[in-house]
Amino acid sequence: MQWIYTLPERLRNWQRLPAAAPFHRSTCVNPTRRLLVKALEVRIRKARKGDVDRIIDIERSWQHLSHWSVDSYYRLLNDEGFISSFVAETETDKRRLGIVGFVIFHISADVSEIYNIAVEAAHARSGIGNQLMTAAVEESGRRKARKVILEVRKSNNPAINFYLKFDFKITGERKNYYSNPIEDAYIMELDISD
Repeated sequence: MQWIYTLPERLRNWQRLPAAAPFHRSTCVNPTRRLLVKALEVRIRKARKGDVDRIIDIERSWQHLSHWSVDSYYRLLNDEGFISSFVAETETDKRRLGIVGFVIFHISADVSEIYNIAVEAAHARSGIGNQLMTAAVEESGRRKARKVILEVRKSNNPAINFYLKFDFKITGERKNYYSNPIEDAYIMELDISD
C-alpha cells in the first residue's frame, strides 16, 4: 500500500488508500481559477533521485526560493536518515505523470525543518501546495516531531500567508539570512505535539 495524503479539515487527518487507487482528486481552492481548472488528480509520493532535474526546474522558476545545487539534491536524496521529501504528480496533456511540486524537509529528534516547498506556476493556488504541506506535517508527526519550523523571506507575503493558514506562528527573525538579494527572514513554527 502507498501513503496518499489528503487535504484535511484538521492537519493530522490522513487516509491510507490501496495501490489500486493511486490518485486523490484535489479540487481547485481559488474561486477564480476553479472556473478555469478542472479538478486535478494529484498523487503525493516520496521523491527519488530521478526527480532532481524536475525539482530544480520548479525551484529555479521562483526567485524567492533558496536555490540548491544539483549535487546537494542528490546527496540529500541518497541520505535516507537525514532528509525527507515529497513530490506532487499530476497527469500531463499526454496522459503521463508529471511532477508539478515538491517539499524538502529534515526531521531531527523532535523538530522538523522545512527547507523548500514549491509548486510550478501553472498549478499555483490549486491546492497542491496544501497537499504537500499536509504530507510534510503528517510525516513529521509520524516520525515523532513535536514542531515544524521554517524560514521565509520577510517580503514573501504570499508564502507567509500560506504558512499562517496552517497555523504557523512567527517566532523570530534572522538578520541577513538570505542572499541574492540580502534579506532578513522570519522564523515560523507550528506546534504539532498532542
